[in-house]
Amino acid sequence: MIGYPRSRTVSEPYNIGKVAISSIRYYILLVVAYFKYILQYVFDKFVDYPWETKVAFLILVVCSTLIIIIWASLLVTSIREKRKHWLHHKMEQNYGKGMDYILSSEASELLSRAQIAHFFDLDVSVIGKSILNGKHEKAAFVDLFYTKFITQRSESSRMENIHKMLGMFEIPEFLEKEVSHGNMKRKVLALNKIRPFKLPLNTWVVNTLLNSRYLHVQRLAMYSTIMSSSDSSLEYFETDFFDKHCCIKDEIELAYSLQRRRKEGLKLPNLARWAHIQKNEKAQCMFVRLMRRFNEVEYCGQLTDLFGENKKKKLIEEIARTWGYLHYTECEDLLIEALLTQADDTKVAIMHAMTRLATGKSLDALLEGFANTTNPHVRYEALRCIYNYGAQGRKLFKKLESEATEADKKYFAFFNNPITLEKVRLDREQAYHPSVETVFNG
Repeated sequence: MIGYPRSRTVSEPYNIGKVAISSIRYYILLVVAYFKYILQYVFDKFVDYPWETKVAFLILVVCSTLIIIIWASLLVTSIREKRKHWLHHKMEQNYGKGMDYILSSEASELLSRAQIAHFFDLDVSVIGKSILNGKHEKAAFVDLFYTKFITQRSESSRMENIHKMLGMFEIPEFLEKEVSHGNMKRKVLALNKIRPFKLPLNTWVVNTLLNSRYLHVQRLAMYSTIMSSSDSSLEYFETDFFDKHCCIKDEIELAYSLQRRRKEGLKLPNLARWAHIQKNEKAQCMFVRLMRRFNEVEYCGQLTDLFGENKKKKLIEEIARTWGYLHYTECEDLLIEALLTQADDTKVAIMHAMTRLATGKSLDALLEGFANTTNPHVRYEALRCIYNYGAQGRKLFKKLESEATEADKKYFAFFNNPITLEKVRLDREQAYHPSVETVFNG
């Protein structure tokens, strides 16, 4: 039997918590009792009906219940969206002008907290106090500022001013709390805002995220560790997970993160070492490519054993390209020795590397690359390399052209046509030089 909560005598201590829990329990039991009564009533009502009628009624009840649940869900979503829209409008009205100023070229000088408070029309007395009320206002504020940050930020605006402004509104603490205690969606959204804002993230929090069962969260945490000042916090790139699951997105994100690390004056990690640790050819090629984009000439010698001992065609090609672009001349004998034993595509990459080195030692090897193959693509690329090999190469090219057979003259036609001649030159550099500072590489 369900009874009302026990009445309290005057002598009993007034315990609000117990009274509240007792009241909630009473109403829950009341709802359960009514639900059981309705089910029993329906069962008694339809007990003698045919089974077809019972099934039809059951389907009707299930559909009605689903409609009510969906309607309630849409109602809750609509209320949340309206509240979100209202908060966004409130933040824009109260703080939009201040955000626009902080992100403009006018804020190129270092500002004090009092000056920033003035541009946001805030009293100086609020500095050090909570300006935003609750996590919903903070979430609306950071969403609005993030949108303005990636669309309106001027190159001459200062990150120091942005950090001071975010600190005044307690945004760093809010984002770190979201990363630490939020659900997976909120963790990812918070990390996506921490990184472009260049806010420091607690190492313990990052290490916790690295153990997440969600791959996307692990990747975001991995990229966040790159801004650490030491190589010791970058062990994640040595794990089996990264070796097995790396993709082109990792290479793009890693390049942007390394660029930001370099801009902050931090030493770049030894990418050749990471190429040795990986077992996956795709991951090895990625680190070898990044070596040439970040001009890591000092580590080129560490790629010698990878070039000579393995049978991975793509990796050999990437190592040859990296040596050529970085002008690592100590490798030239290895390239000459490997030229005639490799597949045709690999031969082309090696010949391009020798041409970029341009020491004068490889001209005979390039001539052999032209003469000792029947592949039209390899023959054309060999002629292209000879043509780009300085004055000596141009002289040999003219000699080959004058002695060419009727069948070989088609290769030289590319060099006599002014349109195709523009495509003959080899690019000499592939370093990472961003022309415009953006939210990704700034």
